[in-house]
Amino acid sequence: MKNKFLLKVARKLILLLRYSPFNFSLKIRNFLYKFLFKKMGLNCNITEGVIISHPENISFGNRVSIHQYSILDAQGEIIVEDDVAIGSHCLLITSTHRFEDKNKKIKDQGISTKEIKISSNVWLGSRVTILQGVTIGKNSIIGAGSIINKNIPDNVVAAGVPCKVLKNR
Repeated sequence: MKNKFLLKVARKLILLLRYSPFNFSLKIRNFLYKFLFKKMGLNCNITEGVIISHPENISFGNRVSIHQYSILDAQGEIIVEDDVAIGSHCLLITSTHRFEDKNKKIKDQGISTKEIKISSNVWLGSRVTILQGVTIGKNSIIGAGSIINKNIPDNVVAAGVPCKVLKNR
């Protein structure tokens, strides 16, 4: 088990460096995330302003890049395979509020979580939102501004609200 004190120090340093755009800050952030993530492959880059909750539920393959001001809400698991490019201002949200019981307030019913999986060689354009339970197939491209609430197959270009397959690659 990882040392709790060192994990707290790593989290505080990441918060301190979150918005620093300098190259040395990028290197330090990426080094520190190795201790917090479930798995972090080689040559990953998490640029400035990225917000990550529950990093212990995140697994990254090799050569993953996450660009400015994206948010990863990993209350459920997030799996990102090799060679994935996540554009700026993207949202990956693994949780949602429960609302089945009409006699209880929605806020009192808790949340449910489902995994998000992004297969290898995927490009997410800017402002893409991926909701819980979604798998994006390998070699796919998701257009900017898309909201993904259903699985996307391999080797396609998809976009829209909600996201739909536009063509095969």
